[in-house]
Amino acid sequence: MAAVDDAPRAPDVPAPPRARARGAAGVPQVAFVDATRCIGCTLCIAACPVDAIIGAPKRLHGVLAEFCSGCELCVPPCPVDCIVMRPAARDWSADDVTAARARYDARLLRRARPTPRTKAIGEPAQRRAQAIAAALDRARARRAAIR
Repeated sequence: MAAVDDAPRAPDVPAPPRARARGAAGVPQVAFVDATRCIGCTLCIAACPVDAIIGAPKRLHGVLAEFCSGCELCVPPCPVDCIVMRPAARDWSADDVTAARARYDARLLRRARPTPRTKAIGEPAQRRAQAIAAALDRARARRAAIR
């Protein structure tokens, strides 16, 4: 159920039609994470195009079933095969499709933003680093004088 093209769309541009070459739509499915096997690797979170998987590194992940599009893109990256697809409790409406496209577009825009740079080392940290470097130099000089 992924979009035919991966380019971000402006809100007033209609989405392309679903690719018929991929076959007919089957029973709607949603991803489910087996809590006993999840290791919290976050690979599924990175793969989900509609941000339907929540969690944190080294913590149990979960799927928001109402957001899951059933695209199965989260299944292959899982190193412990803890994600299974289950039948959805309901069919998708046009509003669900519109919301999924909006989440997908927001994700694309978020990922296209440059990551914030780390803060420059402040003056106290620089003094500390210089003091450590000077102490190491003195220790090396003493060691060289003993030899």
